[in-house]
Amino acid sequence: MEKYLSFLLAISILSGCSAAAQEDPAKGSKADGAVKASEEPKIPNKYVPNPQVTDDSTLKKAGDTVTDRKGELTLKAIKKVNKHFTLEGIQYTINDIKLIHYVPDYSMIDFFHPYTHEEEFDFVKMGIEIENTSKENYHFAPVALMKVNGSIHKTWEDDFYLEELNGEIAAGQMKKGSVGFIVDELDGLSEIEILSGDLVGADKKKKASPVRLTIPIN
Repeated sequence: MEKYLSFLLAISILSGCSAAAQEDPAKGSKADGAVKASEEPKIPNKYVPNPQVTDDSTLKKAGDTVTDRKGELTLKAIKKVNKHFTLEGIQYTINDIKLIHYVPDYSMIDFFHPYTHEEEFDFVKMGIEIENTSKENYHFAPVALMKVNGSIHKTWEDDFYLEELNGEIAAGQMKKGSVGFIVDELDGLSEIEILSGDLVGADKKKKASPVRLTIPIN
């Protein structure tokens, strides 16, 4: 019961916090919160490597490994999601989910200390695209909460990719990037649940309800 209440509290807090946190793009459906899902996202954008995390773009199948000056990544699993949602003036796409083991270079250890004290760890990475096709500014968090196997909660504050996907998204703005959440154990991971934040207008009023998506991994 306590987890459920904290889950709901985090959602309501996020609706206000996303305006004060980072900046993002988004688009959508009707003010009643209706959400439409389809399978054909089309939002082009240039890939920019993350400054903290080794580039995983070459990792295509389980067991693939890549090493650079930031550390070593090993892909444990990949799930193509390709889900597209419309919320008012926001187009929101979840492209894929990767389960990754990371051994950061020693020079990167201090950066990860606020997230974990382990020298190597597993994490869940999600590829996300957001576009605001309207003439209005919004605030939106594509992943406000993440649930693993129905219990482990991660919030937008636990995202270590820090690519500014949360927060304000101006009229006509487009964003593409990743969020990453450290988890204790990937081997038994069977399901991930994603809950976005409310879509909030420049007037601070709710324009659309959160997107909820459950993704089986196996």
